[in-house]
Amino acid sequence: MNAKHSIRLLTIALLWLLLAALALGGATYAWFTFNNATNVEPMAGTVGDGAVSLLISASRDGPFDKECDLPLEQAVEELLPVSTADLQSFYASAAQNKQGITLRYRDVTEQAPQRLLHGTVYLQSKNRGCDVYFFEPKLSFGSDGQALSALRLALKLTTETDGEQLLFFRLDDLGGGGAEEQATVAGDNVVVSSIDAGGQPGYTADPAEDIGGYLAQADGEEDTTPRAGEQALCALQADEVASVEYWLYLEGCDTACVNAVQTRELSLQLGFAGVSAETTAE
Repeated sequence: MNAKHSIRLLTIALLWLLLAALALGGATYAWFTFNNATNVEPMAGTVGDGAVSLLISASRDGPFDKECDLPLEQAVEELLPVSTADLQSFYASAAQNKQGITLRYRDVTEQAPQRLLHGTVYLQSKNRGCDVYFFEPKLSFGSDGQALSALRLALKLTTETDGEQLLFFRLDDLGGGGAEEQATVAGDNVVVSSIDAGGQPGYTADPAEDIGGYLAQADGEEDTTPRAGEQALCALQADEVASVEYWLYLEGCDTACVNAVQTRELSLQLGFAGVSAETTAE
């Protein structure tokens, strides 16, 4: 075999390696723009049912009021896809095949604060206990269906009654629908729970629930008297201060978390309602 022929074979081999890398590395990668200059200031608010005064604060020590600025642990300009089963470890797609199915992941736990929105607020049920729900008229993540279908909201609630509980929510009920979809993992309704040394994923069932089941009932946007919904987030005792740690992120394994979600704008507001336990029991 002469030198020219050897060089030709080597060149062909290198081209095949390049094409294989492109096939694995290309396909669907999404990002989400969070532009503080063009969106409402992050806020959080509460309402009570008349018998209950549910208050909120950015600090455990108060002051508590009906509204507060929504604290962000770190300023974030864009949301980047991650997948998580426990909010302790976060993973991002590292290589996909030409169908867009992720073959390998990388651990982005240390970079997670730059990829998602994270903070903590505190709730207090003044003078008497209550059950806490989301309140849709004061709850906003924007109105873009593609974004709402791809986003996840997670809460770590710590109360005297229930201790610490971790809840994940899909936001489709807030106006999703009509979103472009594409499978990016081999299974359905799964998230990444671990990866091995080579980046091969371990999947587990998506822990997210529909947020609609945790909404207080109301007659419309102008209704300020919430009623018990299907499922309370937590129960508060009189004057108890509870912490609500929150994460808002793009779930990379969601079928709506594809290129179509890029450069969407976000408004961010958390809203909670307190309904007296006596009213709920009735």
